[in-house]
Amino acid sequence: MLKVFNYILNCAVCWLVLLVPVAYAKTDVVLLLSSDSKPYQEVVAGIRSALSPKSQQYNVTITTLDGLQKGEQTLPATYGVLVTIGTRATRYALDEKISKTIFATFVTRSSLMPELSVDEKFPGALKGAMVLDQPAQRIVALAQLIKPKMRSLGTVVNGSSANRKDEFSLAAVTAGLQLNVATLFEDSNPIGDLKSIFSSSDVFIVVPDKARFNSKIAKWILFLSYRHRVPVIGYSQKYSDAGALVSLFSTPEQMGRDTGRLIREGLSDRRRLFSNPRVLTPQEFTLTVNDKVATSLGLEIDSAEQLKQQLLGILQLNTEKKSVDDVLLPLRTD
Repeated sequence: MLKVFNYILNCAVCWLVLLVPVAYAKTDVVLLLSSDSKPYQEVVAGIRSALSPKSQQYNVTITTLDGLQKGEQTLPATYGVLVTIGTRATRYALDEKISKTIFATFVTRSSLMPELSVDEKFPGALKGAMVLDQPAQRIVALAQLIKPKMRSLGTVVNGSSANRKDEFSLAAVTAGLQLNVATLFEDSNPIGDLKSIFSSSDVFIVVPDKARFNSKIAKWILFLSYRHRVPVIGYSQKYSDAGALVSLFSTPEQMGRDTGRLIREGLSDRRRLFSNPRVLTPQEFTLTVNDKVATSLGLEIDSAEQLKQQLLGILQLNTEKKSVDDVLLPLRTD
């Protein structure tokens, strides 16, 4: 009887040993990249660093959209969450319904939030998004730092992302400023509206949007900035290099770290993150200053690092206030 018992016990131990690697092999996070290029790899690096604390290790599988579409790669049988990196990957995941738990990152608001009709709803599979757009409150605070005596802000938004108009209006009103804003469409002639905005604004804010729309108006924005001596706040290093006074943006790796922290929280408490889909803005950010533009406009401003520290101090005072940018995520897949 004792021999039989020992035999059964040994068999049970063997089965447990065999089962442990299987359980451990379960993928926690799948990363689906729109492209394998450097910016996307930097997002991946940021996500990996945030998902690797000493207390917990997560299994990460990396898949490219091209590899998935060609059949060269496949998704794991089971995983905790699919993180789509970039607009193309996000659209594909939603259109093809390849997962019931999707978190999008490295996308703009306009790519996720086109103008909706009343009866349209976002897909249940999308559990949230980390967008490239900076919070309106943060941008307005920066504008006040570079031009303390300002009274009015100006910007234009694409017709497909007009939702940002309300966010900037609220942030401007809260700061005691007037907002001058125009809505442009793909077939619009932007010159008249841009001239009107620049002639009545102390600072102009460029809102990231579709590449075609951005390139269409960029040259006019920078030209009118010099003509009207109105500083421009851009959204990339390239915008500063081209002639914006300052730019406020999050690098791909910063986006990745912020995304990784959110995913880590979501995997530990799914109800906290995945039950209420929201558009989230990055916590980490970078500031750049074009000193030549400052001299040309006759402005004396602090260095990028000094401005960032001042901005962080202002934002810290508002940490207890609810952000106007954490909004429910309306999204359609067409």
